[in-house]
Amino acid sequence: MSAALGTASESLTAALHDADGLVDEGCGEIAGWSAHRHGEPCARRQGNIQEALAELELTEKVAYLTFSATELREASTPGRTYRALYDCRAGLSLVPLARPAMQEECLRTVSRVLSTITDTLGSSLHSHAHWTPDDWRKLLSVIEGLRGTAEFHARSSRIMADHWSGEFGSRIAQLARMAVQPVPFEVFRAHFTQGAHRIRASLDWEALSRMARQGDPPVGLAMVSTRLAPYDLAALAGYHAPWYREGSGTGEVRYDRRGAVPLRHAELATDLSSLRQERRSRIGELRDHYATRLDAQGISLMLATYALGPDGYLVLDGNHRLTALAQLVAKGCPATLIEFRLTAPLDPALLPDLRHYRGGGRGAAPGA
Repeated sequence: MSAALGTASESLTAALHDADGLVDEGCGEIAGWSAHRHGEPCARRQGNIQEALAELELTEKVAYLTFSATELREASTPGRTYRALYDCRAGLSLVPLARPAMQEECLRTVSRVLSTITDTLGSSLHSHAHWTPDDWRKLLSVIEGLRGTAEFHARSSRIMADHWSGEFGSRIAQLARMAVQPVPFEVFRAHFTQGAHRIRASLDWEALSRMARQGDPPVGLAMVSTRLAPYDLAALAGYHAPWYREGSGTGEVRYDRRGAVPLRHAELATDLSSLRQERRSRIGELRDHYATRLDAQGISLMLATYALGPDGYLVLDGNHRLTALAQLVAKGCPATLIEFRLTAPLDPALLPDLRHYRGGGRGAAPGA
């Protein structure tokens, strides 16, 4: 990067030196200076100065955007994302003024930044959990400004036109779609199959992906934020765990055991006796961990759920964490659930646990 800055500075110095020589020469012959004799050299030298200035500024933009791409991989916060996109737009305005090699370097860097943003937003639900509707509207506005700048300057730069017709243009279009769509199913899938918290229930991801693409039967995703007040276990009444107890006893059994009864998080908040010892130990560790992080706002937890009806939800990921959090709520701690709720047919072929919820809702009776 320092070599590129040095090259741009040398080009600017040489161009300014030529310009100084032109002024010195002109001072001695001002009366006889004509467009025929000096106009073309003057225009050429002015062009050299303009090119050198553009390259110097573009080199700084490339340096900043290269650094920002690393930050964006870690977290695409709204402010950080807007800043990077505005810098991309500023760089595109200078591209037609620079040498071809510098144009290529800048456009490759802009493409990397756009790829980083789309990959980060498209592989995790964290942005959907924390960005507000205003944040997404602002993102769309920034993207449209970038699109307009790219289209305008592509008319005067063949190199930019080539990039615009390739990955560069497709990335901008992809970002624009992400800014206006609800939570895309493929982002949900990527987050819960490739991220730190993975859904271990036996979801038929391929069948659900096919339904989401075709829209028949419909598959929906929604983000729902629920504030749990201290002691408010009633708010958890509709949340079921994919854990089961014997119908005639308290021992934990598999989902397909005859007479198995699904457990609810509201009851687990005060009684873990139906669970295996290793599960109880894990919940206890999480409860103690959360207790050290409590503040006035309580704990925030992200969940994946499968809608069982208008008021019933099967927790697909986050069951140990939710049970630990429910125990703290039972003791007077507030909490917030950020839930990504999947709506799809209640078909055991999509998820075997659904055999227990063929009636839907809170009062669904266990299946045979």
